[in-house]
This record gives sequence, C-alpha cells and structure tokens, in this order.
Amino acid sequence: GLAIGFYLLSQAFNTLRWCTLLWAHGVNISFWQAFRITWSGIFASNFLPSTVGGDGLRMLAVYPYTQSKTVAVGSVALDRLINMAAMTCLVPLPLALFGVKLKTLLALALPFNPRALAEKYFPKVVAAVREWASRPQAFGWAFLVAWPSNLTAMFATYLLARQLGMEVTFIQVMAVQTVTYFLAVLPISVNGLGVREMSYTTLFVALGASLEQASALAVVTRFLIVLVTIPGVLWVSKVASNVVALDE
Repeated sequence: GLAIGFYLLSQAFNTLRWCTLLWAHGVNISFWQAFRITWSGIFASNFLPSTVGGDGLRMLAVYPYTQSKTVAVGSVALDRLINMAAMTCLVPLPLALFGVKLKTLLALALPFNPRALAEKYFPKVVAAVREWASRPQAFGWAFLVAWPSNLTAMFATYLLARQLGMEVTFIQVMAVQTVTYFLAVLPISVNGLGVREMSYTTLFVALGASLEQASALAVVTRFLIVLVTIPGVLWVSKVASNVVALDE
C-alpha cells in the first residue's frame, strides 16, 4: 500500500512538471484537469510502443486548452526532455556501480540506430525549446519537480526490494532504475515490457540478489505500476471523444 502511494505521488509530480510549462505559457488548465490527461496517457502507454506512447494522447487532449498545436506538442516534448535531463544527471551512479557489466547489457539491449532517432526527434525538441526560450524560469521549475517525480518511484521500488529480503541500498536502486529508464524509453518494446524486467533481473543479481528475488521484484513492481494506471481508463474515452470532435 505504501509503495502504491509513492507511485501515485510520482505521477502527481509528473503532472506538476508538465503544468509548470503549460502555466508559464498562459494555458488555462487546472492541476486536476492536467492530472486526468496525464493519467489517461500513462494508461494508454501500457499498450503503445516505448514508455512515451501516451505522450501523443496528451498532446491531443491538451489541445482544446491551448488552441495551439505548437504549445500542445511543445509542452509534452519539452516535459519529456526535461525529465530525461534530470535522469541523465544520475547516469554516473550505474557507471560507477556496474562498469563493464553495464556496457555489456547496453550492447545486448540497444539494437537501434541513435543517429536515426536524433534525426527524427531533434527538430521537434529544438522547436519546443525555442517556444519557451523567453520563459527560462519554466525550465528551472520543471527541472526541480522532475527530481521528486523520479525519486518517489525509486523509493517505492526500494521499499518493495527490502520487503523481498534484498540487501540493497537506495543508491543502488536509483542506479538500476536509471538504466531501466533509458532502456524502456527506446522504441523497441511496448511500455518497456520485457526490457525492463530483463534489466532489473540482470542488474539486481549483479548487486547480490538471488535470481528469485530479482525476478520477483521485476514482476511485483510491474504489476503495481500498471495497477496505479488503471484509473486512467475512466478518462481515455472522454479524451478520445474530444479528439474525434476536433477532427470533425
């Protein structure tokens, strides 16, 4: 129950991070309205490629509030970029803990072309940054909120790991989840399914956990993460109907 509470708190901070960008642009949307959209997007991500599959739904759902495709698309793209920037700050942790083992895992798990991804998404990111260039304070607030949004989810995983008898520290859990974050965000799976479980099992075993403990943690955390997204289904149909209305 406590872990579920922290996972929900993480989603609340995710919403607040996005709201700082929307509010800085004068978008008239409440936290609760943005939270429902975020929740719907998270639920949709369970069935879409990568962990950012629900971002497209967020872009469409927020458009009626912005009346600007540039702001709708840019706010979501920039929100994702700022969160990745915060997670990048934690990359030294797994590099220090795993070293060569981490390089081997990445070599096996990253069958993609970084250059192709950069060419596809970089122009959108640049456009989003330019749109908010005159509002630098929004970057700072969003970056600060990105930390509790990630750390609360990591702490939930730490609680579950300790209850499974795993002798791991919070720093070690942070390192593992940093790796899994960047692996899961790649468009090589549906919501990181399989990729996340493989990396969890591999890295926690490398830290001294048994195979049973590591695989159990991967399954339990996946179950709870999906469980907290279920309320999002309450608003997916409404978001979809709004999108249809816009098309018409």
